[in-house]
Amino acid sequence: MSVSLRPIKDEDKERWLELWTGPGGYIEFYKSLHKLTPEISNETFRRFLDPNEPVYSVVAIDDSTGTIIGFANYLTHRNTWTIENALYLNDLFVCSDNRLHGVGRKLIEYIYSEADRLNCKKCYWSTQFENHRAQLLYTKVGVKSGFLLYRRPD
Repeated sequence: MSVSLRPIKDEDKERWLELWTGPGGYIEFYKSLHKLTPEISNETFRRFLDPNEPVYSVVAIDDSTGTIIGFANYLTHRNTWTIENALYLNDLFVCSDNRLHGVGRKLIEYIYSEADRLNCKKCYWSTQFENHRAQLLYTKVGVKSGFLLYRRPD
């Protein structure tokens, strides 16, 4: 499978929304954790295109069809352990039909190159304990931090 990666564009919104909130999409997988409104999705997409926002998205395109088959959303932020910003890979998704073809790995490699480009020494992400399929990839391309993630209750 031949796949190209590029930053998201305005004309990608409809397809990104399908993958983001549609049946079998990213948010459906995490539906028990988030109550996502259309306003949140629209604002998130708007931020991707705003050069003043430190929020980004890259899309994976199946070269044979020209269809977007995955994405990675990420952001940069200050932290207290380095002078440089950190890069947080907030969301990574590949359509179920296109998994196990190296697309997820390519997206993470792109994120690593973005961390270098943006001078972010720290690059990290999290996943659910039960997301074993993703962890098979993550243990090949990264290292566990040794930390557990906690959040404020809803």
